[in-house]
Amino acid sequence: MAKYVVKRLLHFIPVFLGVTALVFFLLRVAPGDAAHIRLQDRGMDLSEENISAIRAELGLDRPVWVQYGRWLGAVFRLDMGNSVVSGEPVVKELSRRFRLTLYLTLPAIALVLIAAFPLGLLASLYQGKLWDRVTRIFAIVIMSIPSFCLGLVFILFFSAHLRWLPSFGAGSLAHLIMPCLVLFIASAAHYTRFIRSVLLEELSKEYVRAAKARGIGTWTILVFHGIKNALIPIITSLGMSLAIMLGGSAVVEKVFSWPGMGSCLIDAVLNRDYPLVQGCVLLYAFIFTGINVMTDIICIILDPRVRKTIRNTTGGRG
Repeated sequence: MAKYVVKRLLHFIPVFLGVTALVFFLLRVAPGDAAHIRLQDRGMDLSEENISAIRAELGLDRPVWVQYGRWLGAVFRLDMGNSVVSGEPVVKELSRRFRLTLYLTLPAIALVLIAAFPLGLLASLYQGKLWDRVTRIFAIVIMSIPSFCLGLVFILFFSAHLRWLPSFGAGSLAHLIMPCLVLFIASAAHYTRFIRSVLLEELSKEYVRAAKARGIGTWTILVFHGIKNALIPIITSLGMSLAIMLGGSAVVEKVFSWPGMGSCLIDAVLNRDYPLVQGCVLLYAFIFTGINVMTDIICIILDPRVRKTIRNTTGGRG
């Protein structure tokens, strides 16, 4: 298994280089100029002389491949430069923003696991009955509502009408409740349907029919055998969702003005803040790769069939 994990980690190197290079060069050819934004922030004239001076200060007067090489070399020294807009080190800015995204997404994922798993389990056990129909209708209705619409409804009801919760910003537990609930509700609806589908597929397999023929109840089969066999696709899907959330739930963060990774990336792109955009992309690459490797390891531990497949592909080693 160790050999397989190392091999997966080595795959990150070309992915990292490809993603960062693509974003780096696309930013340079996109409309707008970081030098203009820096001059406007300083209240200076947009004269050719000032623009040239700022471009030299930011290193934008050099060829693009030279800029990329210098930035890549600095990254290996854990230096991502300073934000064009705020002037703060990118590492410090990302640390602060990522911490706020963790505060938002980890409770949402925990609530999804607590709610979606039993709802999906019951829907699969009572397929075609009232509980299953109500669960499916509710999930479809919630999934059809965009996150920003759900967020605006929450703001209108809980903030404007009832005045229970603040409508935007961060700083207290009250600020966290609405954006966390929006993330939870949208994700829980999707995973309730997904878990129901996976468990129903498991219940249609031959070993379930054989167990039923021996007089074993459906509940016993599902709890002691079906759930274990269905964990692999469920964990894989949850891992990808966690990676996407940690990468920054941009829509929800913008609606509630939550200063996390998603809103950070959007603002950085709009402001042509090249160092901050590149830092965000680098962090996203680490998050997705790390969670994918962790998901693979969990699947290997839980399912002996996966371990057998890996042994066969590695010649019985690792």
